[in-house]
Amino acid sequence: MRPHQRQRFIRIIFGGLFAIAFFFSALMSVSAQSIPGLGMSVQEISAGAYIPTFEKGNLEYAPVFLDGRTVGNVPAFVDIKTSRGNDYNDDSLGAADRSYLIHIKLEKFLAAMVLYSEQTFDEGVSLEAREKALSRQLTSEITEKGGAITVLATFPKNDVPEVMYTVTSADINRPRLDGTSQPEVIAERAAELVKEVLLLAWRERQPEHLIKQAQKAVLVLLGLVCGSVTLSVLTRQFSRKVVRLKEHRSKSQQNQHNNITPKNYKRFSPATKLLSTLSLDQKISLLSLYKTGLFWSQWLLWLLGVGYLCGLFFFSRPLSNWIIGVSIRDAWTSGGPVEGWAPLDWVLSLGQLARIGTPLLLFLLFVLVRLGLKGGDLAIDSLIHRWNDHHVWQRRALRAATLSRAFKAWLRAFVYLLLGLIIASQLHSLGAITQTAAVFLGFFSFALSLASQDLLKDLIAGALILWEDHFAVGDVVCINDLWGSVENMSLRITQLRNLDGELITLPNGSIQSVRNVTSDWSRVNYAVEVNYDCDPDHAIEIMDAIAKQMAREPEWEKLIIEPPEVLGVDNLAHTGILIRIIIKTEPFEQWPVAREYRRRLKKAFDEAGIEIGIPQLAGDFGNQRFASEFEASAMKKN
Repeated sequence: MRPHQRQRFIRIIFGGLFAIAFFFSALMSVSAQSIPGLGMSVQEISAGAYIPTFEKGNLEYAPVFLDGRTVGNVPAFVDIKTSRGNDYNDDSLGAADRSYLIHIKLEKFLAAMVLYSEQTFDEGVSLEAREKALSRQLTSEITEKGGAITVLATFPKNDVPEVMYTVTSADINRPRLDGTSQPEVIAERAAELVKEVLLLAWRERQPEHLIKQAQKAVLVLLGLVCGSVTLSVLTRQFSRKVVRLKEHRSKSQQNQHNNITPKNYKRFSPATKLLSTLSLDQKISLLSLYKTGLFWSQWLLWLLGVGYLCGLFFFSRPLSNWIIGVSIRDAWTSGGPVEGWAPLDWVLSLGQLARIGTPLLLFLLFVLVRLGLKGGDLAIDSLIHRWNDHHVWQRRALRAATLSRAFKAWLRAFVYLLLGLIIASQLHSLGAITQTAAVFLGFFSFALSLASQDLLKDLIAGALILWEDHFAVGDVVCINDLWGSVENMSLRITQLRNLDGELITLPNGSIQSVRNVTSDWSRVNYAVEVNYDCDPDHAIEIMDAIAKQMAREPEWEKLIIEPPEVLGVDNLAHTGILIRIIIKTEPFEQWPVAREYRRRLKKAFDEAGIEIGIPQLAGDFGNQRFASEFEASAMKKN
């Protein structure tokens, strides 16, 4: 699978997980804050009415919603009784059940207040007058029922009172800032809160309030547009800078490739080219990080802005809670609501007092992944650049490029794995991963582990190759009797390009032997056969003189790192006298040195009259063979 295909596959997988998480979170979180059925009995309460709960010690807390606003929270013991009494708010119910039932009652009274105001008040009555009249009709009182302190609410005041809230043992035992644990005091506060939240919810439905909120929404929308345009302009500026730097890097590499000559070959070796482009890559990584930050800041601005706009109106506030999140911080005082912010409370309480919205959470995860990858690329380029400042020899430069690619691949694998775990955890918390799905994922993971044994072997072998520096990108190697230049290397595979242009892909686990001819230094190992008629000493003198002359010339002395050495007569065969010479060179320089040396040696041998050896047969052996063949053919004719 090619890199772009692999990236597309990863994006499809995580896109599907995002879509599932969005669907379940929207379905459950928004429905938990909408108007429920009013005729629900205790036996009909189920976990389908999803309300987030938070555990602290042996207590769990659940927020109470009214029009999407968190008007308070109710506690319950973690170990809930299995039997239920007749009271909706006794100790047998969990925190989410208590919250949902109180929510039902609040919505019932609110609907009655809206209907009463529509049928009673004329259009000319002011908002303040209508609110005072409703306040007189809405009453809340405290009574004792079945040995428990209960809050009763009535609307209109001549109607039958209904149980709104019962002080349970969990309410008494919950920690409070003022240390108050008397049931009467807790009930008095609850009674005041019931009246305040219902009047506020009714006021938010009135045209006067809706007009003010609409004006505020227009101003916020204008601010979002201005901020978005500013961020968009800055993003385009950084994008143009990145494009220009990449074009400059491409042109520089092309010019270096076109200007390679024997005189400047050393300067344009692969290691030198890697060193020259490393700082440019560092600048590109830094600008890409800025561009990514500005781009996603623009989307984050719109996400938070849309969440804020939805929170301005009662009918869209549940959507705001789904986007931004829900907090159970004490969001109500005697003076009215305290505007809390779920993301901040979520960070400050480490998730104990707030739950961030699923869209915002997934968005932040995706942004952190992108910024983490860009920041990781920048950090890797910076570390490699500093490493090369202290180790400027060519082997370090070649290995730096290979390690840079490997580190970036490791970074992406780790980040994507962590992202997948977080998304799976979020889906599990939303109830998307059931027991059946968990069993299926377990079998799938087991099968995947069996099928990935060879993959694990390749990854371990690739890590050892990098750690032990068997070869790097740019080296010329022979792997399993296959020659080529290392064009690409990852933890899983190694790709070679041979002289015919063929791309050879080898799994790292299958690599048995490696011959690296460009590690640290290289060598010209050249042997020539001269005719038996020539003087071998004279041939050796010529070969040694040519090699030493090349080593003294400025354009070749930087490539030849040690004096050439003629080993002497290495073999006597029917083809001639074999004379061998070795020349130690810089990495990658053995081929141009060998070509130039052979060119000069040919001219020198021609001038000295030394002929190259040719296959020879002894005279007697040839006559005997001819006679034998002639005799055999004659016998066949007879």
